[in-house]
Amino acid sequence: MRRQLKFLFQEPGMLEAIASHPAQPRTNTHIPSQGYRDSYIPDLMIDYRLAADQPFALISYNFHKTYPAVIWGLKLLMADELFDLPQAGLTAIPLHDAFGWAYAHFVLEDTMPVLTENTATPASLTRQVLQYAAAVA
Repeated sequence: MRRQLKFLFQEPGMLEAIASHPAQPRTNTHIPSQGYRDSYIPDLMIDYRLAADQPFALISYNFHKTYPAVIWGLKLLMADELFDLPQAGLTAIPLHDAFGWAYAHFVLEDTMPVLTENTATPASLTRQVLQYAAAVA
């Protein structure tokens, strides 16, 4: 069963992603974690629950400025798991595409046009965000 992602955003550019299993009941109790630590991706910290091997939270404090490095780092180092993203109505997407959606939605405020490839199908979210950023730079 795929985990679900939920993004939390605070101006000007702090982005936090929380991964959870949809079958797990939600509680308001604190679940012990290892604490945020370096992910080896610039401006991205990662947190694991105690005795867990999958990260449950990721945070970028300057995502509005560092998104290309964060997205490429996720694509290179953390592309092995697919997530559902109910906030966007997306299923089975890699983490870098989820962060691409978060950039388009929270930072660009959904003003980015949907790009299509030669096949008239939408390009990957990662490609859309990075192409848009290159075009407006």
